[in-house]
Parts: sequence; structure tokens; C-alpha cells
Amino acid sequence: MKSILLTMLFISTVAFSQVNQINNLRDVYTLKSDIDRSLDQFGPDVKGSPFIHSEYQNIKIKGVAMKGKYNANQDYIEVDNKGEIIFFVPSMEHRYDVLFTDENITYRAFEYENLKFGFYKILAKNDKAFLLSKQFIKFYPEVKPKSNFETLKPAKFERKKDVYYIKLSDQDIVIELPTRKSKFLDVFNSKSNAVKSFIKKERLGIKKEEDLIKIFNFYASLK
Repeated sequence: MKSILLTMLFISTVAFSQVNQINNLRDVYTLKSDIDRSLDQFGPDVKGSPFIHSEYQNIKIKGVAMKGKYNANQDYIEVDNKGEIIFFVPSMEHRYDVLFTDENITYRAFEYENLKFGFYKILAKNDKAFLLSKQFIKFYPEVKPKSNFETLKPAKFERKKDVYYIKLSDQDIVIELPTRKSKFLDVFNSKSNAVKSFIKKERLGIKKEEDLIKIFNFYASLK
């Protein structure tokens, strides 16, 4: 099956082995080969999967229907566009929404460091901000036994806890939401006292996704 990489004229960074600049079709295939080589390290005996979705899902990019699944280990979306496999990486120039239509879940590239981008799941949004989660699947290599009393631990992929972020309209870079309440409230600046009172009144936590969405929506309603 023919595989190509869907990318843009310039990529600031990718979550693979090197930084690449895409200027022509030859360079595109070079980067595609780099991704293939990075996948070769994972043998057939590896437990688990680097993908959030085990199978291709119905997705839309710029309104175009395709199939896709998110690789949360290497941070790209693998797209099957009518039999053509595309690796869609997060970038500065093309921050398209990737809508998983069956689940009504949207991913978009956001800046997490200067000119460094990653895919984040959008939990809620408004004119003031985005509430985001970062999904990550970690790879653990095989661990061989050091003695006869130990057994081999096979290589595996393991889903880690999601990390939550907020992207404010007046800032370019996402902010990781602290898990300590005092630091968490500082994110909301002049609205921190109102948010604090709302959390107390509604008996909300700051580590549960559903509670974070309620807090975010309350913050968005403040004038």
C-alpha cells in the first residue's frame, strides 16, 4: 500500500528523531522513511498499542471525510484516505481541527514551547480560552531477567494519565494546569477568587475532567 506523509512547507518540530524542513517531494519521502524507521524498533511481541484508537475511526479534516487514528506515543495522526496512508503531524502553519466524528472528539495542534507543537484534545472552548487534555502512551522496552528468580518483562505500551492544559486567547503557548489548588487558581488571575468560591460551592475537584470542564465553563461566563 502506498504511504506518503502529509505535511507542509515547513515543520518547526516533530516528535520523532530529528527536526526536518520540508521543501519538496523528495524531502517528504525522506521524513516518511524516518517515521517508518522509528516504528521498526517496536517488534511484534510488544504488548499494547501506541494508538488511542485500536482501529481506524471516521474523521474529518477541513470537512473532508477520511479514516484515522491517533498515535499518542509519537504524536501524529495516521490517516487512511481511500487506501493512501498519510502521517499527519502537528505543525505551526496548518493547525486544522481533526474531528473524530463518531465520538465527537476534536484534536488540534497547539504550541507548548516556542515553535514546538503537539496534538491536544479539545475538551471545551470559548472566546476566552481552550480547555485541553494531552494524551500520552509511553513505551517501556523489554527488561531481561538478571537472575533465575526473575522473569522477562516484555516490551509494552502503557497509557499514562492525561495532563490538562488551558490556552488563553492572549497567550500563544498552552499552560499546564497545576494540581495544587493554590497554583491552579493563579491561572485565572483576577477571576481566581470567583473561581475559588465556585469550586467550594459546587464541591468540585481540580483533577477530574468533568469537574475541570465545569470550572472552565464558569470562568468563561465571568465578565
